[in-house]
Amino acid sequence: MKNIFGKVVLLVLAMTVVTMTVRMLTVLIPKRPADTDTQAGMSYLAERETAIYTEPTPSPTPTEVPTVPTAGPTEAYMDIPDNNFRAAFKDIYFCGDSIVEAMSGYDILDSYHVIAAIGVGTSHIDKNLTYIVASHPKYLILHYGVNVIDVPEYADTFIANYKASIQKLQEQLPDTVIFVDSIFPVQEKAYKQAPGTKYIDYYNERIYEMTQELGVYYIDHTPQWAAFEKNYYEGDGIHPVYSYYKEKYLPYIYTEVMKTT
Repeated sequence: MKNIFGKVVLLVLAMTVVTMTVRMLTVLIPKRPADTDTQAGMSYLAERETAIYTEPTPSPTPTEVPTVPTAGPTEAYMDIPDNNFRAAFKDIYFCGDSIVEAMSGYDILDSYHVIAAIGVGTSHIDKNLTYIVASHPKYLILHYGVNVIDVPEYADTFIANYKASIQKLQEQLPDTVIFVDSIFPVQEKAYKQAPGTKYIDYYNERIYEMTQELGVYYIDHTPQWAAFEKNYYEGDGIHPVYSYYKEKYLPYIYTEVMKTT
């Protein structure tokens, strides 16, 4: 009888240990980011969204659209060691919309390093905050704006939302170095399908001012795009082609990040 009782006690203890181990692993292993599309291949871009825009009433036009006060990037990018993007960016995470989501879609970077989704705005940061914090990125690149920009009067709301999300990141990831991308310029033909993109320069100035206030890094891509001799746009005049990421975007990001080390 004593032997049976002892076996029962041992069985209960073993089941308790297994249950506690499973619960600990569930907490410690971060969940996959929400809304991340990892579909690969060149056909991937054809399924993308265009910028989300709702025609305002009325739609005022500013008399002057200021430009971002920045010196702009240099073409002297640092080399990606052994041209191994995954190794070079092992400590760098990206959070954003379809512009950065393409890097996992094209299989340039691992999908868990690219927390992004099609058609999103800055609320995407809050939606994925738990995963971002659990990942403990050393460097974090944020890229939002083209899907939600509107007339200049909407910029206050956009910046307030962006600022609040970044402050949450700063509170929960005090050791993470945060970079904020400017919104990429678009071709003029994009204005018809996404009229808000006419105000990208103004929104970029507001983003720059926000980064100065928050003490995070601002990466201005506008001078870089203006200097390109090669066309890096997809047919919609908004999204970059595959080669842009390896030839320009990632080398530039890598260079700017390494400057802070």
